[in-house]
Formats: sequence, C-alpha cells, structure tokens
Amino acid sequence: MKATIVLADGGEADRKMFMDAIKGTPYEVVGEAAHGDGMVEAVELLKPWCVAIDLRLPGHADKPGDGGSNAVRRLVDKYPKVKVLILHNADTVHLVMGAVSTSHGVRVRKPIKKESLLEALTKLASGQEGELGIRQIGVKLKKTMLMYYKLTSDGFFTKRRECLTVEVGEAGFQVQLAERLAKGSVLAVELDLPNEQPVKAKCQVTKIDPEPMTTRFNAELSFVEIAPAERDRLKGFLRRLMERGTGIIKA
Repeated sequence: MKATIVLADGGEADRKMFMDAIKGTPYEVVGEAAHGDGMVEAVELLKPWCVAIDLRLPGHADKPGDGGSNAVRRLVDKYPKVKVLILHNADTVHLVMGAVSTSHGVRVRKPIKKESLLEALTKLASGQEGELGIRQIGVKLKKTMLMYYKLTSDGFFTKRRECLTVEVGEAGFQVQLAERLAKGSVLAVELDLPNEQPVKAKCQVTKIDPEPMTTRFNAELSFVEIAPAERDRLKGFLRRLMERGTGIIKA
C-alpha cells in the first residue's frame, strides 16, 4: 500500500511536475488543492500520510496574497500528526526555515526532481523530520568566518579565544578549534558578521572530533540561548547567503 499525499500548490504546471516526479515510487497523490482552504478540506476528507505545501500557496481562493506560511500553520494546528513536505523556490527560500521549524517537516526545492523528492520523502518516512540541526537548515560558507568564544565557566579575566566558522545554521554552527573542548561545554560566542555587529549567543558543544592530519578539532555547536533580535539577524544573514547561491546544507 502506497503512502498517501495531498498536494497543495496553486500552480497547475507545478502540480503536474510533482505528479510526474512521483510516478513509480512508493508514494501516491490522492488529492490536490490550489489554496489553503482546499488543502484543509482535502486533509479532512482523505486523511493523508503527508501534505506537500508550496510556500506560495494562496490561503483562500479569493485571497491570493495570504501565503503558504499561514497555510502551514493552519495545517499543523489542526492536524499535528500529518507529515509535512515544504515546497519552495528561490523567491520563497527566506520562508523555509520558519516553515520547517513550525511543521517539523522537510523541504524540497523547485523545480521538483524525482531524486530530491524521494530523498525528502524518505526523510519524512524515517523520522528525520524536525531535526533542525546545523546540517539540515543552513549554509556551508564559501569563506570561513571568525567566531570568538569563552567558556561560561571561564573567569572574568580569561581571554576569549577565536575559531573558524565553516557552516552556519538556524540551530547552530560548525567550527574549527585549536583546543579540544569537552562535549556538553557551554560557550558564550560572537559570530563576526561582515559589515554589522557580531551575533551573540550561548551554544553547547554537541559533537567534537579531531581534524585528520592536523592538531585542530571540528566541533558542532547548538544554541542554548539566543535573543530573538539576534536570531532574526542570523536568519537575515542566512537568507542573504542563500540568495547569493551559497550551498545549502542537506541533512
């Protein structure tokens, strides 16, 4: 028995592209919707395993500007157990992080290709959705950036250290360090953004490994404390990087 999907996309040509890509797979589109109201009705009637939502989806037939982000929230509020596949293109890439965070879903970029669609649906089926780690929502930097840090247990006069940031995401960073920090250590960090004030936050070391053939270490840092204004600045920075074509990290 195939896993069932409701496809919510306002573009007829885009829906056809999705349908063509899903042919011959373990998944089946059992319903289509051109706006948010139609999506909710289809989910209520068909009770699908997953809903694929385009971030340009109109909320209502007579309100084309209502937006797919609102449709995602409506779906999650009413049907929290339904899997969510976020469809986006270059124009809506800045909405992806919020939509994935809201839905604990997985994204796939348009134009839809069979390989990337299957990869995203496999993540949903295997329970990898909602893992907002630095390898799912973020970018790999083309050029490393400086980050300054101190352990929260350091004394006031302890000198802050610097490291190189190689990946940046909504949930944290991947950095290269000159010292081996203990897993679980909490750091006060400042990411040195170009042409603006550094982003300040507290992060926890969730993974650390020696870098082969060097004396340095690769570490993954996850946020434990970040002010809303700082998070918004970080999101803006990520959006600008993605709009310039910096590689998006895959889970």
